[in-house]
Amino acid sequence: MTSDVRTGLKTKEEYMEAASISYIPSILALPKRQQFALDVNKITFKELNVENDSVIPSFLTSEMTEINTVKVSQKSHVFNAYGKGIKFRKDNLQNFNLNAQPFHDQILRQLSIHFDKTALIGEGSNNGLITSTDANYMTQSSAEIPAASGDGFNQILEAKQIATALNIAVNDNTASTNLTVYFYGAALLAFLGNITAGQENDVRYHIKQAFEGKTVNFVDISALAAPASLSLGNGIIVVSNDLVTLEHCGTPTLKNDGVNEEDDYYWSRYFLGSVQVRPEIYGAVIKQAITFAS
Repeated sequence: MTSDVRTGLKTKEEYMEAASISYIPSILALPKRQQFALDVNKITFKELNVENDSVIPSFLTSEMTEINTVKVSQKSHVFNAYGKGIKFRKDNLQNFNLNAQPFHDQILRQLSIHFDKTALIGEGSNNGLITSTDANYMTQSSAEIPAASGDGFNQILEAKQIATALNIAVNDNTASTNLTVYFYGAALLAFLGNITAGQENDVRYHIKQAFEGKTVNFVDISALAAPASLSLGNGIIVVSNDLVTLEHCGTPTLKNDGVNEEDDYYWSRYFLGSVQVRPEIYGAVIKQAITFAS
């Protein structure tokens, strides 16, 4: 392993390889991603949108002289491409054996939380997972979990019905069988673990059962990325994985580091890029806000 005898420093590649980043952004559960370079500030995509109602196949016979034509229209979406950076400096390196790995790990952890938060709520006119103005983003009317009655099974039943309705919405809009289902909000995350006296399974189990037959990755969004101060409330977001792209300009990384021999200090710079959640068709992302009756 390469190191400087005087400082004990390693290369940035070695630091990144050895990094123990204790926070993995929940947004990275989305499998379809596209990374862009920072060579322009705004990327405008012009696409041909197939008009689904026009996809009507013709019967082909020997007498056929004309075949139906699919109609398309042009649409566009924008991704604002930019990067963010931060630097670290450690002075007085002479006769000092610096272990910089813990500093890198801590900074990369905080940047990973920041990256997750911007991906969830949006930033710089880019759309997020929880907050979005994208025309293809579907927002359901808020649903309410009633106050507990008796042993509280009425709450579990309502949660199952909400999840079933979401599964039906997926079937009606994308028919996707490969999903990521996100849960967010302190009250909902606590509720998912509830079990009534007559039940062996918790609320989370019953919600999972509503999506039976599909391949689903269930993800809890940490309060670190979606703190109560953002007033996001509670809810469930269902993503059709094949129809949603995570656009970004780079996940958090140690960009450069080195030693200033003249002034005797170690320096490092870190980078993360902008990020956006883009549903490709209507209903590819479905948001269901949830409230709890008092």
